[in-house]
Amino acid sequence: MKSDFELMNELAKQTDYLHELTERESNALKIALLDMYQDIAKLCEEHQLTVMLCGGSCLGAVRHKGFIPWDDDLDLLMPRKDYEQLIDLLEQGKLGENYEFNTPNSKTDCKNVFLKIYRKNTLNVDIYSDSSPFPQGISIDVFALDAVPRTIWGQKLKGLIANGLQFISIVVLYAQYPSAHLKEFMSLDKDTKRRYQFKYLLGKIFGIIPHRKWVWWFDRYVASDRENRPWGIPTGRKYYSGEIFPKEVYVPAREAEFEGIKVYIPNQYDPYLRNLYHDYMQLPPVEKRERHFIIELKLPNT
Repeated sequence: MKSDFELMNELAKQTDYLHELTERESNALKIALLDMYQDIAKLCEEHQLTVMLCGGSCLGAVRHKGFIPWDDDLDLLMPRKDYEQLIDLLEQGKLGENYEFNTPNSKTDCKNVFLKIYRKNTLNVDIYSDSSPFPQGISIDVFALDAVPRTIWGQKLKGLIANGLQFISIVVLYAQYPSAHLKEFMSLDKDTKRRYQFKYLLGKIFGIIPHRKWVWWFDRYVASDRENRPWGIPTGRKYYSGEIFPKEVYVPAREAEFEGIKVYIPNQYDPYLRNLYHDYMQLPPVEKRERHFIIELKLPNT
């Protein structure tokens, strides 16, 4: 089965509403993201909160000392206690008037199962969010590091439930906020069209319960800062059980360089990156490189 980014790479050029970021747009977007990161990192430093680069951003710091050349997003990682303290600071407006955010909570809906911080008065509209009521600006994803059960079987059981909740939240999102562009795009490939229709049907069924509740239930189910447990990233690219390590792999965070500034990455980044990318210092072939396609981009002050 093709991944979403493989499908996007193959089919995007068949549409008249998606375009791949130009080199100039990508470079300008990276500058904007780096400015956002520095504002977030400064706030975290002022309040002694640990924030690290993760995923492709961590890989970029290790392999390129900056952004991966063909990548233009920025992902952050925080221990659960620090993550929730950052959300409290955001609610108090401590990041400043240029920012807004969206995170799972008991009162309002949230697009994702993790925190997203947006730059106001910008746009970065993709095919998955063009019809949703959520912010659509340039954003940085922030993921929580959570304690997980000690035993493999405990991790598998909790992971099964967590992944089920996350899957339901995704299909209900499709059904509750349908995107005509996404439906049209998925119809370009027969197998993908059937897969989308199945997800949409499930979303209608589970959608008798609003999307906001599924996202909130997932967040509360996985949230844990219990001591003497392994740590994982339930909202990461490998889902609940895919990034579980002893706590010492993640913290204390270590310094690294990213586009000429000081950043932090997981303490033992080698096992972390090998788990995600295997031979991570080897550049992937061009056809395996993720490319970003958007509907509309508006940068700060443009």
